[in-house]
Amino acid sequence: MNFIDSLTLLFLTLSAVKNAHIPKETERGPHDVIPLMEVYNKSLCQPRELLVEILQEYPDEVEHIFIPSCVVLRRCAGCCNDEMLQCTPTSSYNITMEIKRIKPSRQQNDIFMSFTEHSACECRSKKEQKEQKEKCDKPRR
Repeated sequence: MNFIDSLTLLFLTLSAVKNAHIPKETERGPHDVIPLMEVYNKSLCQPRELLVEILQEYPDEVEHIFIPSCVVLRRCAGCCNDEMLQCTPTSSYNITMEIKRIKPSRQQNDIFMSFTEHSACECRSKKEQKEQKEKCDKPRR
């Protein structure tokens, strides 16, 4: 076997190894059963990536079109296993994203928009949350 043949054989072998399907530990087939604790842990109240409409965050901007129209944000979501509780943020921070804002038939520009992301969550009483919201909504004298 000459050098070219050896090199070709080595190349083909490495290509086959590179393209070989190596299953990941968490990779599952369509007929596999996901264990209860994994299902439970994934459903817990925690920050998750969610798609949020920009107009939901900025309702006063209805005269504009945004590209993209929604953004991926980390927000609290998940199950609390008690209907008297809800998944609530306990810590948050602001993140700034570049968005294209278009005013139909007039102008378009790229702007920076700030969004709130959640970094920690916990299950809290719905009643407690409602009372806090009412305190914030009452006019101050």
